Amino acid sequence: MEELFKELQENIQGEVRYDEVSRKVYSVDASIYEIEPMGVVIPKTKEDIVKIVEIAKKYEVSLIARGAATGITGGCIGAGLVVDVSKYLRRVLEINVEEEYVVCEPGVIQDNLNALLSEKGYRLGPDTSTGNRATLGGMLANNAAGSRSLKYGIMVDHVLGVEMVLGSGEVIRFGEVDDEEWDKKCLLRGSEGKIYRETKRIRDKYFHQIEKHFPKIPRRVSGYNLDQLIKPGSFNISRLITGSEGTLGIVTEIKMRIAPKPKRTGLCVIHLHKMKDGLNAIEKILQYHPIAVEMIDDKILEMGKSSPSVHDKLDWLEGKPEAVFAVELEEDPSNPIESKLNIFAQEMKSADIGYSHVCLTDPETMSHVWEVRKAGLGLLLSKRSYSRAIAFIEDISVPPEELADFMEAFQRYLKGVDKEAGIYGHVGSGCLHIRPYIDLRQSDELQLMKKIMHDVTKLLLEHNGSLSGEHGDGLVRSWLLKELYGEKICQAFVELKEAFDPDNRMNPGKIVHPEPVEEHLRINPQTKMREIETFLDFSKEGGFSLSADMCNGNAQCRKPENTMCPSFQATHDEYHTTRARAQTLRAIITGKLPFDELTGEGLRDVMDLCISCKGCKKECPSQVDMAKMKAELLYQYHEKNGYSFRDKLFGYIGRINQISSPLATLFNKINQTAMAKSLLKSLGIAPERDLPTLAPQKFSQWFRKHKQYPSQEKKVVLFNDTFTEFNTPKIGIAATNVLQALGYTVIVPPWQCCGRPMISKGMLKQAKKYAERLLHTLKQYAEQNIPIIGLEPSCILTIKDEFQGLLGYDNDILASVIQHCFTFDEFLAQHIIDGKLPLTFDDTTHNIKVHGHCHQKALTEHGDTLHVLKCIPNATVTEIPSGCCGMAGSFGYEKEHYNFSMKIAELQLLPAIRNAPPNTTILANGFSCRCQISHATNQKALHLAEILFNSMR
Repeated sequence: MEELFKELQENIQGEVRYDEVSRKVYSVDASIYEIEPMGVVIPKTKEDIVKIVEIAKKYEVSLIARGAATGITGGCIGAGLVVDVSKYLRRVLEINVEEEYVVCEPGVIQDNLNALLSEKGYRLGPDTSTGNRATLGGMLANNAAGSRSLKYGIMVDHVLGVEMVLGSGEVIRFGEVDDEEWDKKCLLRGSEGKIYRETKRIRDKYFHQIEKHFPKIPRRVSGYNLDQLIKPGSFNISRLITGSEGTLGIVTEIKMRIAPKPKRTGLCVIHLHKMKDGLNAIEKILQYHPIAVEMIDDKILEMGKSSPSVHDKLDWLEGKPEAVFAVELEEDPSNPIESKLNIFAQEMKSADIGYSHVCLTDPETMSHVWEVRKAGLGLLLSKRSYSRAIAFIEDISVPPEELADFMEAFQRYLKGVDKEAGIYGHVGSGCLHIRPYIDLRQSDELQLMKKIMHDVTKLLLEHNGSLSGEHGDGLVRSWLLKELYGEKICQAFVELKEAFDPDNRMNPGKIVHPEPVEEHLRINPQTKMREIETFLDFSKEGGFSLSADMCNGNAQCRKPENTMCPSFQATHDEYHTTRARAQTLRAIITGKLPFDELTGEGLRDVMDLCISCKGCKKECPSQVDMAKMKAELLYQYHEKNGYSFRDKLFGYIGRINQISSPLATLFNKINQTAMAKSLLKSLGIAPERDLPTLAPQKFSQWFRKHKQYPSQEKKVVLFNDTFTEFNTPKIGIAATNVLQALGYTVIVPPWQCCGRPMISKGMLKQAKKYAERLLHTLKQYAEQNIPIIGLEPSCILTIKDEFQGLLGYDNDILASVIQHCFTFDEFLAQHIIDGKLPLTFDDTTHNIKVHGHCHQKALTEHGDTLHVLKCIPNATVTEIPSGCCGMAGSFGYEKEHYNFSMKIAELQLLPAIRNAPPNTTILANGFSCRCQISHATNQKALHLAEILFNSMR
């Protein structure tokens, strides 16, 4: 197929990839399936897509359109060419408020579009839980819905028109037509005329079958939308294309209806001792015309309590319910939302529906409820085991009034097959997400999965339901459509497919001509998992192999906000996601890539732009710790291939600073010379960068001369990290004064590097020696119950995090030291009483913008920085919505990474600083962050200790 790829490269503006690692990266989505494609094309324009289709036709190659690949059915993976529209086709082409529609390319992200629409008072109707990364093309393909479908319906209710490239290469616009226009379309030549003729024929031939077999329920997305053919009034083929999973062609433009934003809304969270009490009350709840009724079960709530990204979002939870119903009501012009919620809550109490009714109108707390609900799937999948809550009866849908009876029968059935399931979802519209725990490595479990699917399909038919109310069929459910609809309707599906795609090249195997459900499983009874011998301790994670395999593909790492994942945020490239890295590792562990690739260039390349921000450790629902895995992989790689001089230079930066410090002034001058710049460039260091300057006086030198008034009762250890000791002793001085003002005697142990720079370079043997030495120093303070305070977040948090991997999770001395370690702001926050710190501040007005450190966000309560700053009188404090600064230790100094480092900084951080009012103080607790800010803006960022000290009288 070299000719195919050569022709593609010569004829499209976009990218063509067919290397082994790229094929593995694109072989998965968020489903239980894996199919390696022959290659990947990433079009930049509609014209690219036309060329791709034409060339694929010439070589008789199938095409699989792909957005963010958040789908759970295997709908966007296949053995042909994957067409990734998510990287470049992201333009919003038109927003028409007067006529209430929007026109978009298929790669536009739902939340990004909603942000634009919100400025004009509008929103999309469908609002999926994956909205921060789901693309409009994927939503169209799946006929997406969301929590508020009670008011807004599903995707098919909003699609006005599409532009599509057919398998023939023809580009056709489909939109609304009346009967007369339909007849005229039938007279056209080519594929367009054929499609209109065939749809009319299918309508006439199967009218009564469609009427009989399509369930009359709020949400049904199984099969093609043939029910749209028999609706009275005008006809729109776009609504047949909606939910077709890319099997009819590749959509290049979508025209959608937009809706006015809702008025004020509020939530009543009904806490239920028994789930069935809420299900039996659905009809009564719906009498109050809610715009959403969502359920979360006890399994998700309990898992949320131990999830770093969710536990602090459960501030609304009362007691231990078996389930909660989040009921969202909308304000009426004559009825304030507070009154409406109170009336509703009282009615529920009177009817004995629930034991607690928490009414919320505060947007922040309401958002917490929705975040927990959206995290449901990820939480169920975070269990560290091969027995997982997998998607195969994921989004069954029945009439809401039959939901209680269905669930009673289903739970009785589950008990009979000795299985548990996580349950959550859209109870108001009769759609539930049900995830039984199955270990697909076991043959009997795989057979049980198939049996459950058969039996549940029969149960759904008894209750007038559908296999899917939201996510479609894909690989996992297409094989059951004959059971659901019967032979004749499935024949109609085949005829519709042939009208659009007679050669069966558009995403084959979905909806029609399905393969057996057990084909292409990512993990199956034949899977052999290789366990890798590691230097770091992965026992807490269940081993290195399970750590990689915990990635379920949910694509949370593709979201554009927060810390995870800066490499994707800067590139919009699937190859640079945490998912891609985990999938490449999984391919090695399962033997789909050679084991030698563990120390090969392919894996090194896909890992290259991971900057070890640790965002995934917190924000990934499965808590895939890619930073830890990268450190281990770098160690494995360098053990085989050796360390470069540059690696050693950065890894031993503490020792180099120690040697250079006595000649700090000379060292700083030499670093500014052209000769030094040239030398550094030859070592692979970016010539645009200046190396950090050394302070003329070390922090320890100042401290030895500094007088204190000893306090026997209150002592604190100030951990003297490399950067405080040699580069920024002013921060140590400021912190000492602040701590003394709080009444503490400050102890500063001799400088010792924590080994953080070594860990970043995979120098784990050396880092372990440093860790053992530092632990020996600090244990005496932990034994005396003296707090150990760190100024550099990455250093103190290395003790709390990486030391466990280096020294073992069963190290009791380390556990004791960790309990006594705090970041500076974390420690100060413990002293806040009634919103005040016991410090005396001046009357100066302060405008402070805060850039949070990645590792703090991942491992601690990052909000402590803000809480402490707000104790300063006359201080206006705002947080910059930035992720990583892009420097990431030595990463931004490396010549090949300089431009990428700056690109990350330009996402949020640097524009926020440039646009800040004059006299704004920028806070950045991380040394790397401050270096990046000063390099890019010529503005000096300060540490929290400096700001506090400067504000004190």
